Amino acid sequence: MSDSEFLENIDFSDGDYSLYIRHKKFEKFMILDEKAIKENINNLKIKFSFINYLPGEGDRSYGVILFKNNKLVKSKIGGAFKYFEIGTLADYAVPVKRQRLSGTKKQLQQKLDSIKDKGNIFITHQSEFVADNRAFRFRVYFPSIAVPVTREIDSAGYRRTLTVNGIENKIWQMEEETVFEKKWITQLENCIRKKADTISDFEVSISRGSLSDARIFDTTIEWGEIKTLDNKFLFIKDYMYYNFTAYIIANKENAEKLLALDYSGCLSGEDRNRPQIISEMKKLVKQSTKPNLSVDKGEVGLSDYKDEVTKYKKLYEQTYSLNWLETEN
Repeated sequence: MSDSEFLENIDFSDGDYSLYIRHKKFEKFMILDEKAIKENINNLKIKFSFINYLPGEGDRSYGVILFKNNKLVKSKIGGAFKYFEIGTLADYAVPVKRQRLSGTKKQLQQKLDSIKDKGNIFITHQSEFVADNRAFRFRVYFPSIAVPVTREIDSAGYRRTLTVNGIENKIWQMEEETVFEKKWITQLENCIRKKADTISDFEVSISRGSLSDARIFDTTIEWGEIKTLDNKFLFIKDYMYYNFTAYIIANKENAEKLLALDYSGCLSGEDRNRPQIISEMKKLVKQSTKPNLSVDKGEVGLSDYKDEVTKYKKLYEQTYSLNWLETEN
């Protein structure tokens, strides 16, 4: 096929063909008259304009979709075109509505069953269903692991990281961070599977994020600030923090059992340097504008620092999407 003639090389003898067009001048419509489509084989021309194509800008759902026996064969969809010629096809336009459904497998299957024998339905997108034993999921958020760092102010005035966990920063980023990450991922997955005991039919994947600095704040009031005596925000600057999240996927029965488990204890306070963080918080608060706040009583917090295991309170069931075009009967 050339880059312009959409209907070139289509064998119209092997099925019933129909065409959807969304054009900036003529808007959206269907062509159900196969004879009209054949007559415009050489007249339907469409070519994208990549010079004007800025991803994410404007409506990108213009173009053409060809169906055979109501099943999508090919499409050319975008937003900016060098040309978009449709011959006389607008003379045969049949009004059409774009429909969309998002929902669970059961909801989508019910809709699919209700429309499967309707000749006025043209499906443009249908999510693939995952296996039933992988349809339910939840997350477990583990406490932060604090890692000591050293920093300096460079000649340009920026705080530059020199070492992480006692290792030169460049070597840490290029080599040792991966080793560190694998170590904790392995430990957390092993802990989860041990707690799961006889439940074996599930998947677990673990991701991590990191935080360079953490700000100390007052938990006793909303948006509570704690500042240094020279009116600057209070940070613990000698550590960075790694946060690990487990994604657990199973069937509904197993997922409910796994969600009910207690995942505390997978990381000890000593393993994640919690005593050092608490000690540092106490020292800095004593030198702040609110020295009477108690770290031990939970009156002081650390931004984005997780100090306990948290998890979804309920399961998330896999959802899917179904998009279709629907003409009037």
